[in-house]
Amino acid sequence: MADVRAFTGVRYDTEKSGPLEQLVSPPYDVIGDAQREELYAKSPYAIVRVDYTKPLPADSGDEKYARAASDYSEWLDRGILIREARPVIYYVEEDYIGEFGRNRTRCGFLAAVRVEDAESGFYRPHEKTLEGPKADRLKLTKATRANLSPVFSLYDDPENIIDDCLAGWKKENAGEPVYTVVEPDGVTVRMWTVDDDAVAGTIAKAMAPKSFFIADGHHRYETALQYRDEMREANPDCTSEEPWNFLLMYLVNLWSPGLTVLPAHRGAFDLVDFSAEQCIAKLAENFDLDVFDGSVDELIQKLFQQRGQGSFFGMAINGDDRLWFLTLKDDIDLDTVLSRRAPPLRPLDVTLLHSLIIEDVLGVDEQAQAAHTNLKYVKEASALLEMVKSGEVQAGFFLNPTPVDQVKAVAETGERMPQKSTYFYPKLVTGLLINPLD
Repeated sequence: MADVRAFTGVRYDTEKSGPLEQLVSPPYDVIGDAQREELYAKSPYAIVRVDYTKPLPADSGDEKYARAASDYSEWLDRGILIREARPVIYYVEEDYIGEFGRNRTRCGFLAAVRVEDAESGFYRPHEKTLEGPKADRLKLTKATRANLSPVFSLYDDPENIIDDCLAGWKKENAGEPVYTVVEPDGVTVRMWTVDDDAVAGTIAKAMAPKSFFIADGHHRYETALQYRDEMREANPDCTSEEPWNFLLMYLVNLWSPGLTVLPAHRGAFDLVDFSAEQCIAKLAENFDLDVFDGSVDELIQKLFQQRGQGSFFGMAINGDDRLWFLTLKDDIDLDTVLSRRAPPLRPLDVTLLHSLIIEDVLGVDEQAQAAHTNLKYVKEASALLEMVKSGEVQAGFFLNPTPVDQVKAVAETGERMPQKSTYFYPKLVTGLLINPLD
């Protein structure tokens, strides 16, 4: 059974720490060096100082993790961070602008979830992970003994039992949220503490037979698994109720109308002997290619209009001022051309892009893809086009997002999609809540 429960979270006391806008940050894996400097400058208590500590020139090894642990411990001792008096659930709403300027609100909740092996059937990953990020997160977890940011997961609740329960609680009981924070990109986040045993019980009962699908945070989840296993080995008399058997998770109903999945477009660079003519000729073996007479925004709009009707991509090539619209040919047998991929992966646009284009046409093998040796992942189509024009990348490929039902179908089979197959927007900020593991 899935074990989802209330917990005593650690959060900022903003009367001592200052405004939350100066403290929170994006997830560590989307922060560059320049943005980290900006986040550091906002506050001596910024969560980035613990979650994504700067290395110093004098460092010879893992000193940054010791600094992170020292800052975290000091903030607790000084009351900058406070621990909840009793176990609660945390209800979260996020107002944001979705695709094509639509106003959306995503609702979810933060809870402690028992860490389960993939074989249990309750934990369903869908993307491949890398050893480097997992090693980094494990060192940080060992140093701080805390989950500093949540794993973002989806659960299957078409009857909306949990959403209705939380909405009812909010209507009858909620006052002002404990936090309201407006992020730099305009996303407004509100969080309430749900100090109600009946609500926690309803959530626990509804979640018990369900599995969860990881939307964002695969490395953090697998880190939690490894940390749990190491703690079990070090504590042979453990009871399975120790805090390190659980991790911080942000859970959203996959049928929620506020759930948005965006594409991560691809830019290819440092390609050997690349030429536009050869690229177009090779693509023509599997795709119909048409010059697209319009802007990149109009290209994205056309991709949107074609969703669910086949497999389509946009393309731009350095040195070629044209935009291209690619359509998978009707006579292409996916079971034949993608026989090297597992059947659940073959219909996915990201599989077609990575296999038939990035690998077969551009010559970037799976190892290079995993290492990001020749690939950049770009959220904004206009930004990718500028990278193509400037020569930062030699070719850019635009695609539709992976539908949630396809993510669910792949996860249920135990297969893994290519990295960055999904971009669930918005990403929940780090710094709202911490799960202590001691």
